[in-house]
Amino acid sequence: MKKTLLIATAFSIFALASCKKNENSSTTTTVTSLNDVKIPSGFNWESSRNLNVSVAVTDTRFGTSAYTISLYDGNPYAGGNLISKGAATATKAFETKIYLATTITQLYVVKTAPDNSTIVEQVAAGNTDISLSIGATDPAYAINSAASSKQVLATAPTSPDCSGGTAITANTNNLNVNSGDTYSITGSNITVGFSNVNGGTIKVCGKNVTLQNLSFNGAATLIVTTSGSINLSSINYNNSSAAIQNFGVINYSGSFPDNGLFANYGSFTCGGDFNLNSNAGTFVNNGTMTVSGSFQDGTSAVATNNGTMVVSGNFQPNSNSAFVNNCSLTVGANYNQSSGVKNYSFINVAGQSIINGGAELGLYNGAMLKTKDFIVDGSAKGYGSTSLIKITGTTNIRNSGSVVANVEVWQTSGSIDGTSAGKVNSGASTTDHSVYIATSGCNSEGNGTAAVSDSDGDGVPDNLDAYPTDPKRAYNVAGATGTIAYEDQWPVKGDFDLNDVVMGYNYTLVTSATNVVVSVSGTFTLYATGGTYSNAFAVEFPVSKSLVSGLAVTKAGVAVSGAAFEAGQTNAVVTLFSNMREEMATWNTRKTEAFTPYKTYTLSFNIANGPTLSTFGQDEYNPFIYNSGRGHEVHVMGKTPTTLADASLFGTNDDNTSVAASRYYVTKAGLPFAINIPAVFAYPSESIDITNAYPHIADWAKSNGSSYTDWYSNLTAGYRNTSNIYTH
Repeated sequence: MKKTLLIATAFSIFALASCKKNENSSTTTTVTSLNDVKIPSGFNWESSRNLNVSVAVTDTRFGTSAYTISLYDGNPYAGGNLISKGAATATKAFETKIYLATTITQLYVVKTAPDNSTIVEQVAAGNTDISLSIGATDPAYAINSAASSKQVLATAPTSPDCSGGTAITANTNNLNVNSGDTYSITGSNITVGFSNVNGGTIKVCGKNVTLQNLSFNGAATLIVTTSGSINLSSINYNNSSAAIQNFGVINYSGSFPDNGLFANYGSFTCGGDFNLNSNAGTFVNNGTMTVSGSFQDGTSAVATNNGTMVVSGNFQPNSNSAFVNNCSLTVGANYNQSSGVKNYSFINVAGQSIINGGAELGLYNGAMLKTKDFIVDGSAKGYGSTSLIKITGTTNIRNSGSVVANVEVWQTSGSIDGTSAGKVNSGASTTDHSVYIATSGCNSEGNGTAAVSDSDGDGVPDNLDAYPTDPKRAYNVAGATGTIAYEDQWPVKGDFDLNDVVMGYNYTLVTSATNVVVSVSGTFTLYATGGTYSNAFAVEFPVSKSLVSGLAVTKAGVAVSGAAFEAGQTNAVVTLFSNMREEMATWNTRKTEAFTPYKTYTLSFNIANGPTLSTFGQDEYNPFIYNSGRGHEVHVMGKTPTTLADASLFGTNDDNTSVAASRYYVTKAGLPFAINIPAVFAYPSESIDITNAYPHIADWAKSNGSSYTDWYSNLTAGYRNTSNIYTH
């Protein structure tokens, strides 16, 4: 913005607006100035919100030792970002105040125990505070970060719904399903009979749906959605291209012949045997699978259990099959293995476990096999960290059988005979069974006692402590990241190109074992200085100036000599520069001018007897610019002035600040003087009103922030006018 003062009424000449409805009933507005938008009362121009989060731990296995609680804005095993971290004990919850973009509606909460075992829970993130409790084991299954079972969260797809296709709401007979057809069964407590299924897709959303005469004669797909449940007594499932995907409930009363593709993400109950036949495709269980009979694995395709499998009869991986257990497999009778099995978690066998000649049972990274009798003609081998074979009956390792590498063999009663013991070698042991294996949602048995070391005595185990020899520090906590874009003519509104000062920020906090903030660091990037005012930039932090020390500031990688907190302030205020025209040779808002490289600044300081993380928060704090005298501060809407601000300017010209009403830095029309974007912001070119660069900012504002929350980040056509956005 230029230094020329603008008369408020001059903007009225641009007042031209037209509206239309889009298909999702959100209002799309065409405007040429932010002044054209009628702003709802109370709209705060925030693209993020503060949320208080409290995570309690009911796990008492480790006494007074701390657990680490980590919060992510997405699946931590699929690229989610760590947004907060701290300690919880069995008697004190972890509490924080996070600053979360409104586009994010889910949080992942990870509890890491002193033994490094983890539990992941997903919680909805709305506009209300979040409180939850995590126990010793996950209700469904836990994620062992050392095992492949972490794939469970990373690969489970989302259940489809029953939109599209032909709806079935009542009892139906002789249904023909052909290639290209889609039928959506939405009725509940109904029966649907089929005459032919030669292809196509059948989706079930209704409850207690009975399917009759289901015969897959082609590449058909049956999908039971999260809300659906079906009953089956027989099925002809003989096409290798056919597929069953279950996100809900399937009750099958007989023996199940699997000759196609099978994926269970919900609950599957089989009243007889479950047979993976030779031409069956991929088998995946990510949910709960209960088989009243036996389980036969005869396919050469990989069969994977990422959830819970309970087989009342025998479990038999036959020759040429390949089975991977990433969670819990319980066998009520005998386990008879004739092919390769990889166990990353827990197999529990009530009867005999037989490893036939030529077959290998691989145990990976703290996996466990518990069995009554253990008979080996093939081999059992430990990979990675030590695993355990726990035998409650007898051990018979015979012929060319062997148990080797990183595995402990423990016969709980009596002694292993000499012949068998002699075949336990090459790193495997029969004399030690102290390996610690954590209990979890996958392994209810566990073994041993975790060794917890806490060198600095702060309560956070060394393996979870970023500063294991410093009792005052424990965690590095990611702070907020974003961009502040200013108009600099306050108390007069500007031209709303929002590029007079554009500053990126990124904070990191260090906290103690009691989640007290002990130090703060920030990195700032000056992107643009689009005006002639000699703007200064500073940040006020929510901590008394009397509690801070050790300020260090760098500018373009060079330490600033004599850096000091601003005098005369109640809170800690750090000024990064006092004249932006001395920081950048050009404005970086005009495409016709030379580009000045972005400039980076850092700050860091310590806090004594500081606030807790939940009090200090993890937002942008209070960044501001000032010009035309020190008291001429410009803040983000709602942020309070500092002690040195000139209160006589409040409520003058276009400003509608009222200290009595706790209303700050907003025009009488509800427009801001600065906005905070939770991302790197591609700002408008010089003199381009932001509505002409980002058309949906007007719709977002009109909706009181409920629509087009991604107006600044969405790259879909219609969201940006790239010709009006500055590039170099």
